[in-house]
Amino acid sequence: MKADRVALLAVLLSGYPAIRLSAQDSQYGIRGLGTPGRWESVRARSTGGAFGPFDPLSPLMEAQLADVGHLTGGAMTAASYRDAETGGSTTALRETRFPLLQLAGPIGTRFALGGGFTTYLDRSWDVTLRDSVVLRGVNQPYTDELTSNGSVADLRLAAASRLSPRLALGAAVHVLSGSTRETAERRFDDTTYSLTRQTAEVRYDGLGVSASALLGLAPGLSLAAWARSDSRLRAKVGEATTAETDLPRMAGGGLRFAPSPSVRLAAAVAWRSWSDAGAGAFDTWSWSAGAEVGSRAPIRFGVRGGQMPFGSGTTAPTEFAVAVGTGRAFSEGRALLDLGLERLERSGAGLKEHVWTVLVGMTIRP
Repeated sequence: MKADRVALLAVLLSGYPAIRLSAQDSQYGIRGLGTPGRWESVRARSTGGAFGPFDPLSPLMEAQLADVGHLTGGAMTAASYRDAETGGSTTALRETRFPLLQLAGPIGTRFALGGGFTTYLDRSWDVTLRDSVVLRGVNQPYTDELTSNGSVADLRLAAASRLSPRLALGAAVHVLSGSTRETAERRFDDTTYSLTRQTAEVRYDGLGVSASALLGLAPGLSLAAWARSDSRLRAKVGEATTAETDLPRMAGGGLRFAPSPSVRLAAAVAWRSWSDAGAGAFDTWSWSAGAEVGSRAPIRFGVRGGQMPFGSGTTAPTEFAVAVGTGRAFSEGRALLDLGLERLERSGAGLKEHVWTVLVGMTIRP
């Protein structure tokens, strides 16, 4: 019966347009596995993600951990203010997330270890649907409310080594784990009909591996490359497996150029085979470019663009964002505070999103 409840959620979502959204992440994740997370620290995200392959506290790659000289821990929070346009109406949404916690440090002179968690998929949404059904010869309007609250986290253990002044390599294992509480509720306008509610606790698990390399091409010029493969996402209700969905293979790279000690430029690109997840899923490309200027209180800025993996149309929805940020060191560099602001636009399949996100990150080096 619990498996049937999960199936009911999917059937209801695919059948009707939403008239109200609340307390959720992107509407583009509702009909798919969810909204993919961003594997970037505040510093990297403030440059559009361009510094992600080179930032030790961004879990996109592992090789850059080889240059962590001291035990370092970092965490971030993100508060988003979203206007979602669907069905000719606009809904204002707000959410707060704690999407990243990382810890890294050297082991001897040539090795480093890192670990932590980041969001792999966000699966939080609340959708209201209106329709009617004929009962005993009378048309009876009703309201369906479908909710999901939870996420899938990426738990990572990574290792890296600097093999030479020019080359560093890294690898990691990833454990995907999480849960959602999913509810379907039907309320008839005629109160003589009873309210119907079905609830299921869905647990998720999966595995992945990744590897990366960081190569110094010339003084101030570095090239990064990474690849990752995740197995499948298994959904379970109780002890019953209700779904197994293939997860994507991924690959990407980046280029960083520092023409002077106070000016750093970077660009990055990534590909993900999300179409492996089945109908309604698309392979995606993403790109980013950004800069960091200054040392004591650097100014960061960048842009990014690409595609979303899930949507109800025949082509992948698109997204474009600009970001700015800064940072400040305290206690002789043992503590760093990073601030960022991102403006994001998404469109596709008759839907649009306009999002402001405030980013706050803290790094500790004891």
